[in-house]
Amino acid sequence: MQINHPAGLFFQNQSSCRKCSPRPPHAAGQPQPPGAARRTPRNRRLPAHERRDQILDAALHEFSERGFGAARMDDIAARAGLSKGGLYAHFESKSAVFQALMQRMLLPNLLFDERPSDRPSLADARPAGAALAALVDGFLENAYARLEDDRFIRTLHLLIAEGPRVPEVIEDWRADHLRLLQGQQAMIRRAVEGGVLRDSALTDMVQLIHAPILLAAVLRMLQDDTHVSAVLPRLRAAHRRLLLEQLLPSDSA
Repeated sequence: MQINHPAGLFFQNQSSCRKCSPRPPHAAGQPQPPGAARRTPRNRRLPAHERRDQILDAALHEFSERGFGAARMDDIAARAGLSKGGLYAHFESKSAVFQALMQRMLLPNLLFDERPSDRPSLADARPAGAALAALVDGFLENAYARLEDDRFIRTLHLLIAEGPRVPEVIEDWRADHLRLLQGQQAMIRRAVEGGVLRDSALTDMVQLIHAPILLAAVLRMLQDDTHVSAVLPRLRAAHRRLLLEQLLPSDSA
């Protein structure tokens, strides 16, 4: 599927001229020049995680508007309200910023968590059907909530548009993405062998568990809000039914 450059889909056209000399401050009541409000004021101290998110939000805009090749660290820094040196204190290169964008938004939600957590387990005391339903509901809640974050949709669009041009830049993200899916596949296979999950097409290929979420993301990219609002609840309900019917062993309560 071919998708046009993200600039035309997510951002209005803006002037690409960044070579003008600094303008003097405007008097109160006078209109600001185009683009004057787009940069974050400097010298505001933020916790490290908030500053990192601010930088990544600025980078997402610059990469989406200009493409990876044409985007500059200077412009990312300016949009984030930092000096160039301040930006380099957080990220060593433009490639590192791009990779961090992918890592922030595009690592997969997992149905079976790799880490100990408060999420219900298939090994809990409830009937298998109730335990699996709780896992599925938590998985879907997280996955479909992320679809409401515009940064997720814009980052996915950026990956589709720019990833094939700079495969070396997304290599770390690709490796982490593959590692998570392979780990999930191995966990599911052990559950099938132990009789905890049904042997089905979903357990043969873990990507099928995530496929409806990708479909939902594509719908959000390509369709109007009215259509998306009507379709997404039905898609989520069908996704839940698919997971429960194809993962729960037939002899389970």
